[in-house]
Amino acid sequence: MSPDRSPEEPLAPAALQSRLRTAVFGHRVFYYPTIGSTNDRALDLAAAGEPEGAVVLAEEQTGGRGRRERTWHSPARLGIYVSLILRPLVPATRAPLFTLTAAVATAEALRESLGLQASIKWPNDVVVARRKIAGILGETRGSDPLIREMVLGVGINVNHRREDFSREVLERATSVLIETGAVADRASLLAAILEGFERRYARLVRGQPADLLREWVSLSALPRGRTVVVAGPSGRSEGSMDGVDEEGALLLRLPDGRILRVPFGEIVESSWT
Repeated sequence: MSPDRSPEEPLAPAALQSRLRTAVFGHRVFYYPTIGSTNDRALDLAAAGEPEGAVVLAEEQTGGRGRRERTWHSPARLGIYVSLILRPLVPATRAPLFTLTAAVATAEALRESLGLQASIKWPNDVVVARRKIAGILGETRGSDPLIREMVLGVGINVNHRREDFSREVLERATSVLIETGAVADRASLLAAILEGFERRYARLVRGQPADLLREWVSLSALPRGRTVVVAGPSGRSEGSMDGVDEEGALLLRLPDGRILRVPFGEIVESSWT
């Protein structure tokens, strides 16, 4: 039997801001009961000059998407669907580090606020018991060698019951409610994520990624040495996990001992046990 769920209160800006302890992120909120995509709206706002730290927050997305244009299931008042506007002015090659930062902040908040054993599957899927509970999508526009504006979308399955997912999605997805049996306060969880992100973001912009990379490795769902198949820019490659580099690229040790650097892509096969 699915856990009971009480009626969910809206994730209103006032509820979020009453819990915030950030200096920059989350104090300016564009809130929508329903929207096509929070990332699309945030990209438009960034192009119009909206400052860093603003967030787009929605109760429901009708066109939510994940990496590689996959659909992100975003039913009303059950999850967290939010996009952050960044203006880091760092080389574009470092863009993946910001998605790693959001993944680390999300996993940490799920662990510390809700007691979930959340981990990260490269590059930025947050998983619990091998099922996806959150995803991150970083997007920029243009081809400037410096990142002048970037949007980070974060989608989290919070108070979804099993019946809120299709059968196909349920095979690979979970939620806070499914894992804990209790309704979670979405505002408190989002505030914790924004605080964790802001703290790490400041260090990244100053050119100090070492602590972040150590945290990412400690939270990786697939430890160093685990055999995986990665779909990257040069096609599929099989090897063993060997960490990530200072730009967030996956390092894959091939059977002949060479290290293959995978700047973007995804792990398509892995041995979890």
